Amino acid sequence: MFFRTTCASALLLVACSGSATAQTADADALPFLHDLRDVLECGASADVQQAVVSRLRAARYADAAERLPYLRDWRFEQEGEDDDRRVTVITPPQSMTVHGVEVPRLFADAFGFSVALDPAQRDRLVAAYGLRLQSSTLQEPFELWSTPSTPIIVRSAGDGYRLGCAPSTRGNGAAERQLPVVEVQDLQDAIHCRADEGSMRRLQAFWQRLYEQPQFEWPQEVRSVNEVDYIVGDDDLHLLLIGLQAPIQAYGVSTHTIALAFGGFFGADLGDVALEPVLAQAGLDTSHRGGKAAWQRLLPPVAFSGGSWIPQHIVMRTNEGRVVAGCTSDYARSTTR
Repeated sequence: MFFRTTCASALLLVACSGSATAQTADADALPFLHDLRDVLECGASADVQQAVVSRLRAARYADAAERLPYLRDWRFEQEGEDDDRRVTVITPPQSMTVHGVEVPRLFADAFGFSVALDPAQRDRLVAAYGLRLQSSTLQEPFELWSTPSTPIIVRSAGDGYRLGCAPSTRGNGAAERQLPVVEVQDLQDAIHCRADEGSMRRLQAFWQRLYEQPQFEWPQEVRSVNEVDYIVGDDDLHLLLIGLQAPIQAYGVSTHTIALAFGGFFGADLGDVALEPVLAQAGLDTSHRGGKAAWQRLLPPVAFSGGSWIPQHIVMRTNEGRVVAGCTSDYARSTTR
């Protein structure tokens, strides 16, 4: 009798202990899930974000028995081998709701945490937060929807879309603020060979942000960056096309597309417009023909620090039927005696 009573008491103690442990784990899980949701919705402080990352990282590399009780049933899987493409897929025991989207899995990669979206969810969130599209094909097709008024971003990921947060730029803020801001007038002056030294410095900073900084930090004026190959007469023309959110005027034509080429060309892709009015705007006629489908006119040099900027108007009609017009230039350093 004593033995049966003792065993019953021991079993009851174990059962109560297990129940208490489960209740403690559930109680600890609630604030963690709250913090994780704040991180996913871009509302967490840096300290909270670091704490969440640290706990998930510890769980990722620990045996299940060594994890915090409320993370023992979480699954972590790695996809991709390259550092730039490596993704950790995190599957919690129960799905979460983030910005009204039910998500069964989370993703952690070089961009931070994110959740998957379908096209309808993408469109809803883009509209709700007034996000604007920026796309690029420089390295691979990539689309980003963002706006300076919120850290929330939507981006492409393979064949799908992800909802996440813009990476922190705290370390680069001072450098970014020091970069001069390009104005629409700067773009138009450069296209029409009217740029001064200040305009050229601002344009150089503009291109620097496009080439050297991640797409999350592009100027908001930029909508897209793509490379194209045209043919002008018998020559190849490789251009970097920069799409703008708002149109600008170039040689009497409204366009969203700036065109750059190595060798000092800065202009605009005007599309399939009539050629003659563009030539007239550039002050060109048949005497300025420089090839089968190109017209050029040299302009007086402009004094810059340490030398001279030598611009010339150029208009080209591509074999694809597009008109490209702008300014090509050389720089001559001054000689000192």
